[in-house]
Amino acid sequence: MIIAFLAFMALGLAVAVTPGAILGYAFVAVSGRLSRSVRVPLLLVLATGSAAMWLVVVGASNIWRPVIVMLSFTATLVSGVTSLVLEARRRRAPQFPTAVWPGWYPPTDSSR
Repeated sequence: MIIAFLAFMALGLAVAVTPGAILGYAFVAVSGRLSRSVRVPLLLVLATGSAAMWLVVVGASNIWRPVIVMLSFTATLVSGVTSLVLEARRRRAPQFPTAVWPGWYPPTDSSR
């Protein structure tokens, strides 16, 4: 009985978090031309909107309603911020390969 309860809780967690995570990642992928000062507030608005949609989906008498809303908001925000950070690191990556030391030659294989 406990294993069934834990499996049900894990499934509920996945159902509550997955749409928000996908939405946060998709927002960052689509809004690439906007500046970061515009994207972060829009991501907050999107996370709030996606969490508010759970208020409509989940019944008013459900005791898990606040938890589901909080999980969806957090998943959207974490996914979006993580994507923004990874995108910023990729943009700051070195554009040119590092130069090899001028007097260095690769070792030759003397076994042949």
